[in-house]
Amino acid sequence: MAKIILLDNELANQIAAGEVIERPSSVVKELVENSIDAGATKIDVFINEAGRKAIIVQDNGSGIPSDELALAFSRHATSKIHSTFNLFRIRTLGFRGEALPSIASIAKVQVETAEKGKPGALAKIENGDIKIEPSAVSSGTKITVSELFYNTPARLKYLKRDYTENAVTLDVVTKIALAHPDVSFSLTFDDKLRFRTSGRNNLEETILNIYGLIYVKNLLPISVKTNDFTITGFLGNTNLVRSNRYGIITNLNGRNVYMPKVQSTIIEAYHGFIAPTRYPFVILNLQIEPELVDVNVHPTKKEVRFSKEEDLRNVLLKEIPLALRKEAFIPKDPHQKVQPLSSTTNEEPRAEQLIFDLPFGTETSELKISDSHHQEAIRKPITKTISELENSFVNPVAALHNTYIICEVNDGGFWLIDQHAAHERINYEKFQKVLNMDLKTRPLLVPELLSFSHSEIALFTPEVFTILKDVGIEAELFGSNTLRVTAVPSWAGEYDERIYIQDIIDAVITDKRLNQELLRTNAIATMACKASIKANHRLSIMEMQHLIKELLACDNPFSCPHGRPTIIKFTKYELEKMFKRTGT
Repeated sequence: MAKIILLDNELANQIAAGEVIERPSSVVKELVENSIDAGATKIDVFINEAGRKAIIVQDNGSGIPSDELALAFSRHATSKIHSTFNLFRIRTLGFRGEALPSIASIAKVQVETAEKGKPGALAKIENGDIKIEPSAVSSGTKITVSELFYNTPARLKYLKRDYTENAVTLDVVTKIALAHPDVSFSLTFDDKLRFRTSGRNNLEETILNIYGLIYVKNLLPISVKTNDFTITGFLGNTNLVRSNRYGIITNLNGRNVYMPKVQSTIIEAYHGFIAPTRYPFVILNLQIEPELVDVNVHPTKKEVRFSKEEDLRNVLLKEIPLALRKEAFIPKDPHQKVQPLSSTTNEEPRAEQLIFDLPFGTETSELKISDSHHQEAIRKPITKTISELENSFVNPVAALHNTYIICEVNDGGFWLIDQHAAHERINYEKFQKVLNMDLKTRPLLVPELLSFSHSEIALFTPEVFTILKDVGIEAELFGSNTLRVTAVPSWAGEYDERIYIQDIIDAVITDKRLNQELLRTNAIATMACKASIKANHRLSIMEMQHLIKELLACDNPFSCPHGRPTIIKFTKYELEKMFKRTGT
């Protein structure tokens, strides 16, 4: 008896389906991406019983030629690549020719399709058999997938509850919609419309349709073009911070993908704007030459590889802080929050969390861009430029717990200013300017001696000593487990120079990447914190005025170097609403 056999098509398709079709959302993803590749400008998705009963995807794309319908359900049959050369210049979302046969191997499938101006066809596929007959459909394609996993009951058993599966499908479709604002999408669960996008190629409008007005009012645009990349999208302000990374959405050449290095770069670029334990809401659409990208590295194409990733990292580290500083945001009343997700892990989000990402109180499909109220909200986000702040009348009147300065402002509201965080920001920018202008060192009359374990001493390579010198610390090994520091920055002597030395060296030991810029930033932030007035320190009104004047003159007066807010704003309207004085 032969030990090696050739698998039949049905079994081969089911094995392929195990990699490509994990759950109902996988079916939706594959079918929607096929619709986009077919040039559709309108795609409607209908889900019944979380996809167990039926998944319907209908589009107005180019359709499938009736004489090629049977071929479309054969493994590795595709219209998107024709040679090895095409594999390295992929411009479509699909290309392997696995989706339709994989779906048909674990579900009952019906396809109604027609090319424009040509007769339509209806195909029914079940258990590997395909029957094709004429259809009255005029154009586009409608695919109905029913009884998912009917012939693989073990996989059906492991599907989650309906709301969980719906949540994952919602996440998939919204991310595709954000990557393709030029396509109108709708998603309906059990005859209830979940959302609809306009397809007018306006990403801001698409965000409004999906997430609602609060998100749109708290976003800043970003647009960067280099020789290799085009980066567009929106950056969330401090009102949209989250407890996890799931609000960072990255699309590459129209494909939603997970890019760990890019995600980490975005988080790093927000350093100093939000707390280190919080994460931003960001939607970035990246356009890169296809020959620089390899999408054929994961069965579901969730991850990609691309060259010049370090170049992209450098661009993001420069441009994101610039965009955040152009229109700075003062955090509003903290009682008005965007609903956060609960997990703080780096893993894929659980579907139970995803479903809460979009509020169910009001259907986002009801938010019409033609509504003048929403148009006005998009045109005028709740921002203040730094120049506007400098011209604001800010009058400190008291301090709460000798920690929070209460200020009247000329719009009738008031600010709360954290005096320690404010002074920390002032010192941080002052130290940075000194360090960046001309780093001068001074010799220590008595060298500082610091002891380390032998394993720590082994980390002090020549590269480490070069980096230490770059931030103003001249040091050398002294004995078997001691470091002798002979010089420090000239300004460090005004404070606790030993703390500065220790913090810098600790950062070098713990940060294996030895990022010089980040090292400088962390060291200066630590020094700024040590040198600032503390909570419970009483200030006079004159001292408060001086502190506020210096704060508003900073490049980024809205957060301390560690990302905590310096100012919280309460408007006159919010005050009157709290006391139920509105409308009187």
